[in-house]
Amino acid sequence: MRVIRSLPGMIVWPALMFALIIAAQLATLVGWNAVGGPRTGLSEGSAVFLGNIIGYSGLALVMWAWMKRYQAHRPVFSVFPLRLTDFLAAALVMVFMVLIASPLTLSFHEFAMSDPQLTLSGGATRDDLSNVDDFAGAGASVWLVIGLTLIAAPIAEEILFRGWMLPMMMARGVPALFAVIISAMAFGLVHIAQGLLVMTSTFFLALALGAARVWTGRLAAPILGHVANNAWAVFAVPYLISLAPATGGN
Repeated sequence: MRVIRSLPGMIVWPALMFALIIAAQLATLVGWNAVGGPRTGLSEGSAVFLGNIIGYSGLALVMWAWMKRYQAHRPVFSVFPLRLTDFLAAALVMVFMVLIASPLTLSFHEFAMSDPQLTLSGGATRDDLSNVDDFAGAGASVWLVIGLTLIAAPIAEEILFRGWMLPMMMARGVPALFAVIISAMAFGLVHIAQGLLVMTSTFFLALALGAARVWTGRLAAPILGHVANNAWAVFAVPYLISLAPATGGN
């Protein structure tokens, strides 16, 4: 029953996140076209990324204002000062993602895609996963890619899912384990449009980030872990893959 009473907020805030991102994208593209489009020196892809950054930033500001109204903003935004345990927890998140979650994600995806009709969102091959080369190929500025994937998205998503949703359920009496799992499922579902592989990977990531939040009692560790994971997935993995042919040829 406590989880059911939490459902309105668990639906409203993610819905607001999508609404703000879509609205910011549209507003940015309209403004970009109005001032000359490509003649501004900013590509359409960069305009979309800028809209995403604005949307995520808007969500963080709205949540700050709303939580401050009820004097609940301090635990939700508990980031500074950074502590050694925050970095340790973030490092453990990466160990889990690289050594455990990634193999599990790939195995589950290969099993599930034996019959794609049974999945919620269809599949995505490894080549379909977004990385910095794909974003750059779409015309996005590398600095805007960094701003979105390493700053705006991790901070805003962690404020929503590990800063508010997870502790909110625990405060209402939901056991920590179940609160971590439920918030991880919600986090995975908001990535449904990116396909089963990404949705599964983000679910595992959210489990680790939720555990880090419960362990440290602060939001800093999940943010650091989220940033590290995105840096690994978007920047490091493509670079390591690019080295593979040269290594194999020796």
